Amino acid sequence: MKIKLGLRGNSDSVQAIIVKLDDLTLVSADNIFLAGDEGRRNIGRGIVSLLESLSSCDNHIEIGDKIIPMIESELNIKEGTLNKFIKE
Repeated sequence: MKIKLGLRGNSDSVQAIIVKLDDLTLVSADNIFLAGDEGRRNIGRGIVSLLESLSSCDNHIEIGDKIIPMIESELNIKEGTLNKFIKE
């Protein structure tokens, strides 16, 4: 399955994380801009857990090079964590 991770918003205010699984699109329910630090950490942990589960099934995960640092920064994810899910 082809999986893409993206953002809704811009570099000044990320509003949502988008996960696209073939024809299914999932969007985070909370507005990340308004979620606060604890909410962002929870969303970040959830995204990492979801990607860990999906990557264990040999799915192809795509995350743009420009988007990775934005997601890691906004969701308080350790730098480089999202890179491990990308398979060349």
